[in-house]
Amino acid sequence: MAGHNVRGTVGHAATYLAHNRGNVPILKGLLGVVLIGFWLLALMLQIQTSEAFILKSAVISFAPDWGILLQPVQLLHGELSMNMAKAVMWGWGVELVYLVCVIGEVAVQGRLGGWFKTGAFILVAFNFWTDFNYGNLPSGMGGQLGFAAITSFIVAFFGLIGINLLWTAITEWGR
Repeated sequence: MAGHNVRGTVGHAATYLAHNRGNVPILKGLLGVVLIGFWLLALMLQIQTSEAFILKSAVISFAPDWGILLQPVQLLHGELSMNMAKAVMWGWGVELVYLVCVIGEVAVQGRLGGWFKTGAFILVAFNFWTDFNYGNLPSGMGGQLGFAAITSFIVAFFGLIGINLLWTAITEWGR
């Protein structure tokens, strides 16, 4: 009897998924949370590589530092040395410009738009370069290129997609 109930429950869940073609709010929500988590990790790594460049530091290892998220607050409170404050402004500035360009929240029109797009392209290329040169992986040039490319892609798209999935899951949950 107990086995029949389990098979019935699993069968019902499989039928529900098939009927909704995987369009289930809880799955969207979980995927959204995972994407946002990876976006935060990639964002921290890109900020670290940008700061390593500006400080002329050694190559960093693949270890996200959650303390990066506190840097803007530390900067506001004057808790950073002058060199670190410059590095924080640079690292966070590069990432914020990158995110503004990718998400497209700010539409610059006219002559200034061309300058803004050109500057943004240069910063994105620079960010890729710092990821390649300062993100240390023991896999050689191919690994470094892959790391730089996937990190740039994750920062560009996972945050926005994750938020959209999470928001969609929340709004669909009540239906």
